[in-house]
Amino acid sequence: MKRKIIIKTIVSMLVVVLMLQSSSYAFAHSSSQAGILAKTYHSAYGGYYIGGEDVGWSIDENYHTNGITLTYSFSTSDPYLSSTYKSYVTTGASRWWGTVTIINKTDGSGMGEISTYYDPNTNTTAKFCDYSSNSSGHLTVWKIKMNRAKTVSATTLAHEFGHAIGLNDLYDAQNINKLMYGISSRTVTSPTTSDKWGAKVITGVHSSHTWGYKYWDTDSVGNMHVKYCKSCNGLTSATSHCTYGNDNKCTVCGTDMHITITSVGSSNSHTE
Repeated sequence: MKRKIIIKTIVSMLVVVLMLQSSSYAFAHSSSQAGILAKTYHSAYGGYYIGGEDVGWSIDENYHTNGITLTYSFSTSDPYLSSTYKSYVTTGASRWWGTVTIINKTDGSGMGEISTYYDPNTNTTAKFCDYSSNSSGHLTVWKIKMNRAKTVSATTLAHEFGHAIGLNDLYDAQNINKLMYGISSRTVTSPTTSDKWGAKVITGVHSSHTWGYKYWDTDSVGNMHVKYCKSCNGLTSATSHCTYGNDNKCTVCGTDMHITITSVGSSNSHTE
């Protein structure tokens, strides 16, 4: 589960305004996909984020790791942080290997801190929290806390590390087979291809796209298609109505003119 930071100080807001006025590129990030890939509304976080339920991943460009390496250390003041809990952390971290390298800084210099807490009055198994970022959206500090009152696993930690990478929860039932599905009933234990593509987009490994077109929706005028990346499945914001050739198929996306399907479903809000 990811806890969004809502309140910012007035001073920080003034700094933001001044920086924006001084340079239109002040907040530009090398991996930013704003204006390239479409944003969709995330009801749980109350904002618009690149990607979404129909993409299979969602990224937060305001809070994410800087590059493909993520560091953490274990809390030295938590007496309940046993070897068992630590094994969940190291195993969960290892499941991202090959996409993002997550390193345990045994000298305590890791950017993130891992600890436990106890709360039987919640459904939350673990939480990614107490985080902040710099003007580029790079995380400067963050914590993952495991709830000792619940059943924690390496999969739980792999999911929480996904938040530190910069991935949001997914809640539609169609994404139950993704690691970033925000409910513990997910059917996978490691990052899937979709989870990894989201990580590649937010870390800047995948910033250019190979475009194609596919059916998207049907309105009162007719069928529509959207441009999407054939690799990461990221969508563009613009849709266009289909135009048909003599074979009654769209000359752009190939959709048959007699097919009318509503593609986009509603999302539900839950917490892990």
